[in-house]
Amino acid sequence: MNEYLSKHRWDAPDFKDPGMYDTVLTERGKRGARDAVYQAWGLNPAPEVLVVSPLTRALQTAELAFLPHYKGPVVVEPLARERVWHASDVGSPRAELERKFPDGRYDFSALPDVWWHCADPSDPRVVGLEPEDAFKERVAEFRRWLAARPESSIAIVAHWGLLYELTGGGDFANCELRTYELVGASGRGQQEEEPVMKERVFNPLSALFR
Repeated sequence: MNEYLSKHRWDAPDFKDPGMYDTVLTERGKRGARDAVYQAWGLNPAPEVLVVSPLTRALQTAELAFLPHYKGPVVVEPLARERVWHASDVGSPRAELERKFPDGRYDFSALPDVWWHCADPSDPRVVGLEPEDAFKERVAEFRRWLAARPESSIAIVAHWGLLYELTGGGDFANCELRTYELVGASGRGQQEEEPVMKERVFNPLSALFR
């Protein structure tokens, strides 16, 4: 949870990026994640894999809401990252994340050293808006990546912008969990059509968490 952004409208004409890179959860954000642990624990069917954005606040959310009870694989996937709007959406290098989360629960093997959108290839810390077409294609690639996985039940810990685009307009509150079916996914690494997300109320096949 970005406390600064919640108090200052980031889309206001006079908004100034405070320059806080790869922000961490505030105490309020940690409480929200801990409060969600029972909802995450009660997922039925239980997730066969947990997919997490590499941004630190998402890794912390997964750690607090899922890892107290979830014992399966945890994949850190760069396609699940937030669209870069501000410095808070610029990530940390893989080696730094491995130092922050050293217990071995997270699989960082899919993560290059620089995995976020770089406005200036010569300096990965330069903040620049990720182009809309590039963002949409990345989310479509993530959807295809999910469809190609062998699991039938997947939990995702990501971000508002990513989930809004991924689900076709799902407006998630902080620490809200919803369930979706990935329509068009074969579950065997192939699909006949472009997969789409369809929200489910009962017997979810996929769980998304922000």
